[in-house]
Amino acid sequence: MREVINDEYGLSIEQTEKMGEYDTFLFKNERYMIVPVEQRTSEEVNELYQMGMYLHAKGDLSVASFVQTKTGTIIAYHQDRPFVVLRIYPHVYTRTIPMGKELAKLHEQGRHFPAYVAHCKRIGRWKELWGQRLDQMEAFWKEKIKMPREAEFEQLFIESFPYYMGLTENAIQYITDTELDEQPYFVDSATICHERIAHTLWAEGREVKLPTDWVYDHCARDLAEWVRALYMKEGRSDDEQIRRFFREYERLTPLSAFAWRLIYARLVFPLHYFECIEGYYSANKEEERHGREQMLRTILANTRNYEQFLATFYDRLELVRRFRLPTIKWLSPA
Repeated sequence: MREVINDEYGLSIEQTEKMGEYDTFLFKNERYMIVPVEQRTSEEVNELYQMGMYLHAKGDLSVASFVQTKTGTIIAYHQDRPFVVLRIYPHVYTRTIPMGKELAKLHEQGRHFPAYVAHCKRIGRWKELWGQRLDQMEAFWKEKIKMPREAEFEQLFIESFPYYMGLTENAIQYITDTELDEQPYFVDSATICHERIAHTLWAEGREVKLPTDWVYDHCARDLAEWVRALYMKEGRSDDEQIRRFFREYERLTPLSAFAWRLIYARLVFPLHYFECIEGYYSANKEEERHGREQMLRTILANTRNYEQFLATFYDRLELVRRFRLPTIKWLSPA
């Protein structure tokens, strides 16, 4: 990799260090990060480059910037695997405002992004994408039913999938109803969001925002995934922390009924279950598979508590005073 970095970028790796899952290196007192982009198309990377340039122009120096190769491209290759190099500014930004407020600032700026986004766009596509994911897993599940059980995990998957299939169908229907019932406002415009906000360095407290983490979507994506990650980490609902997070966000950007219902729909969609199953079958190491099995056991043991969390979500945030927001009828708070 040292030779590739030198040949492609003209940068010499003087000192290396890990930052999260990524390798970083120093060159002339500036820090750079090497980020694989195998899951991104070149068109997506180009759009992310434009988003990063836009936020820099708005004064957000916590955003890492793409470094171009000697030939002016953004993507380079090492052993046929694509990667990008990002420059992290030497005076790393330290957050002095709450997470909710900073996320609101990012979304507010992102809503004014002037360029057309085609390849990173996810807004309005949740039903389609969730339906595709469900169909793929259902086909896989049907194949597994016919085969001998090779591990305890597979038995747990076979038994649990019909429940999560039903939950996914509920989430898709809830979005359909929302689109029929509610009027979207400017807050519901597409903005710069994260693929998974909980996986980002800046959400973990390391104040660097990576454009490679982004998609172009409704703000409800980040808000719901932040709540989901907190719930999964704690194993329960930390109501006060959730209320504080949304208070901070809404001081800058009040949310519409349309946005709240998208947040709820996304929490109903069992993304954590899908990622657990997919992670197990894509894992190369036994240790990782064992971790996924433990995760699945925890998810299944917590099913009833999560149902109650969904059933009372609007009440916990005292939203019934502001909106008439329907929950899913079969979910019982008691």
